[in-house]
Amino acid sequence: MPTPMPPARDRAAALLGLLGAAGNVAGVAFLRDVPVAYLPGSLDEWARLSALHPAATAASAVSFVAGLLALAGWALAVGRWAGTRAAGRGAAAAATGAVLNGAGCVAPLVLVLHVLPGCGGEACGPVARALLGVTLSLDALFNLLLGLGLLALGPALWRRGERALGALGLLAGLASVPVALQVASVQAARLLYVAAPLWLLFVLWTSARLFLARAAPSGAAGLPRAA
Repeated sequence: MPTPMPPARDRAAALLGLLGAAGNVAGVAFLRDVPVAYLPGSLDEWARLSALHPAATAASAVSFVAGLLALAGWALAVGRWAGTRAAGRGAAAAATGAVLNGAGCVAPLVLVLHVLPGCGGEACGPVARALLGVTLSLDALFNLLLGLGLLALGPALWRRGERALGALGLLAGLASVPVALQVASVQAARLLYVAAPLWLLFVLWTSARLFLARAAPSGAAGLPRAA
């Protein structure tokens, strides 16, 4: 078994990971009265419940945006730790998905702050469906890119001796990729109940490792990456 190669200390990245996890958990918690959120075929009901709970919808959107942008920074740091070009590309894919999903999470905010107050009943329907459809689609893309990123990070961490963490990354990636079908499948959307705890645990574990690691020795930065 290879000797584990710990990361260089990166407390900023660790805090981004913690913020990313907290933002996503808070985003879900604020939607407790909107249980159909992010389910295909329920966009009209999602819009109706958002109108009934505008403050919670806005708080959820802000939490998701903050959390997803933080996850982007965390992902890039973990890619550097993993140390291979493949892991770096996977981390960049996950970061890209997080930023795009963050942009998509602005749409429910626009809906409750700007669209719903200016129209009523059926008149809001087409615009509401369009906005929430964009949100759902970008969330699906995030799950795909996050899953692919984790599938790249897991083996790289395994080869560095971080076998338990690498295995968790692989498992979280395998669970996350099918969630991308949530854009058209309720069953795929419900797989998030399995995938989300796995990737959140991966985020928290890697963040703890980055926070508690020793400072990098002088001259260690900028080492070339393996293929």
